[in-house]
Amino acid sequence: MNFRRTLALTAIVVIALAGAGCRHNSGPRRVVRAAVDPEFVKLTKEQLFEKGEAFFARKRWQKARSYFGYVYENYPNDPLGRRALLRVADTYYAQGDPVNLIEAQYKYRDFINRYPTSDKADYAMLQIAMVSYKQMEKPDRDQQKTREAVEKFNDMIRAYPRSPFRPEADAKLAEVKDRLAKHEHLVARYYIKRHSYYAALQRLNGIVDQYPNYSERDAVFYDLGTSLTGLGRTNEAKLYFERVITEFPKSDYAGKAKRRLGDSKA
Repeated sequence: MNFRRTLALTAIVVIALAGAGCRHNSGPRRVVRAAVDPEFVKLTKEQLFEKGEAFFARKRWQKARSYFGYVYENYPNDPLGRRALLRVADTYYAQGDPVNLIEAQYKYRDFINRYPTSDKADYAMLQIAMVSYKQMEKPDRDQQKTREAVEKFNDMIRAYPRSPFRPEADAKLAEVKDRLAKHEHLVARYYIKRHSYYAALQRLNGIVDQYPNYSERDAVFYDLGTSLTGLGRTNEAKLYFERVITEFPKSDYAGKAKRRLGDSKA
């Protein structure tokens, strides 16, 4: 009898405790809010933005970002709030390390998605391309980011052909294409060293067709002559050696081309 009574009392206590736990869990939760710098509350949005700019000028990127971020979060539909979001992206871009560059590109995209009709959208698109530009590898490495930069500069130019940033985009695009051409040129020279002249010829002809403004075009013509000579196509090779001499008379390759033509005559 005592055992039954004890078991019943135990069950009542367990049920009571469970009910209390349920009531406790179902109650209102306390929301933990991030602490706000008291200075932010005291200053106007204009003063906050100016403070951010001052820290930006001193390269204190994180401090500047805290001011710009506060302006944007509290005034997202205000023109100054929009500018603040762009400046948040600029702080990440200015830091320049791989992680912050990725964050910068995300923020510039966020700006365009939120404010597609903004007069600063062309700048944001340029900066997206500039992030890829900063991420490019050397010509002898993988060129994925270089190709990505070409695509993004072209996107910006197509979207905003009359942008005041167009000259900068054009100049960077030319530089990026030159790097891609250099990469192809290095591959072609690798084939020449291995006497794989046909493979080299394909790469070199690709450079002539796709990158007419390549800065080392004289070297490409000389290498074309070398590859054609290696394939026994000496008459075609002479044409390229002559082009080096006539089109690039001051080039170091002009003297080499003259010697190759002299050797062929001999």
